[in-house]
Amino acid sequence: WLSTMTSVTSAAAMKLLDVRLKHAGSILASTIGEFTSGSGGGGGQEIACLRAGGTIDLYRIVISQSGGDDDADDEDEDDEEEVTTTMKLVSRVETRSNLRSLRALRISGSKRDVLVVGSDSGCFSVLDFENTSNNNNNAPTILHCPPFGKASIRRDTPGQYLASDPRGRACMIASVEKRKLVYVVHRDSTGKVTLASPLEAHRPRTLVFDLVGVDNGYDNPIFAALEVQYEEYEDGVLRERKRREQSGETAANNNNNNGEDVEIGQPGDGFTKQLAYYELDLGLNHVSRRWAAKAHRTACCLAAVPGGADGPSGVLIGGENYIEYMHEGMSVPPL
Repeated sequence: WLSTMTSVTSAAAMKLLDVRLKHAGSILASTIGEFTSGSGGGGGQEIACLRAGGTIDLYRIVISQSGGDDDADDEDEDDEEEVTTTMKLVSRVETRSNLRSLRALRISGSKRDVLVVGSDSGCFSVLDFENTSNNNNNAPTILHCPPFGKASIRRDTPGQYLASDPRGRACMIASVEKRKLVYVVHRDSTGKVTLASPLEAHRPRTLVFDLVGVDNGYDNPIFAALEVQYEEYEDGVLRERKRREQSGETAANNNNNNGEDVEIGQPGDGFTKQLAYYELDLGLNHVSRRWAAKAHRTACCLAAVPGGADGPSGVLIGGENYIEYMHEGMSVPPL
């Protein structure tokens, strides 16, 4: 009887683990930063790639120079140097999960970047790749992994979009629809990285297409979202019914006016995209929708423009056969 129970328990505790013969080649997202101290104590630029299947690859950009052979007859000529740029694989992490997004974050007072990851676990993960090349398993250190929602991939579970403040003060994680959370990042008295409780910036009936952090110097952190707002079906039906009762019209002679409750070209019509700024007030510890402007209908991606003392700030909006610059306070051309 004891041997039977032992065999049953062992069978129930067994796990099947799949090992790929070839790593995935498609790259879902990438970010650049300085995640390790580098060889010889000097840091260098590195690229973190998120591959299909939940694999994170960390590459270091290596630039080497090779001088040419000196000729005795041509002593006055300069030596020819050939510059070679290569990518060296520093670390490869198999998470065996569905990773959705990642961003580099340099916390204030730090000389290196940490990696912020969004996945299907319903957690906000902060990874540190320092000394990963010295470990046998090349596993990064998990600094924080606080849960914020249900596991699995849902349209209202944050993790699909991720943005970090260029000054390393906060991060915003957003879902495809409605929900946005902002985490304030800082250090305690011992120098350890800490995360504050998430601040909500939800907006109902809103679909997000992209998210990026705006560089505005050391002012309050701002995050730019490319989104579209749609109208609730029940609200449209009730509004249409009320309009018919007031005008005395019937459904038979009012087919031409159906679906025109929200004027075309206005927010809420279901296809007019907007560029919205969400501001984190560090003093009040509150997130608000600061500014919004119409964007082109084919807009699909955002890129932050350097700000503060390095540039004009704002974002670049990419769409079909065009790139547009937009920022708060500027006059938006008619679409």
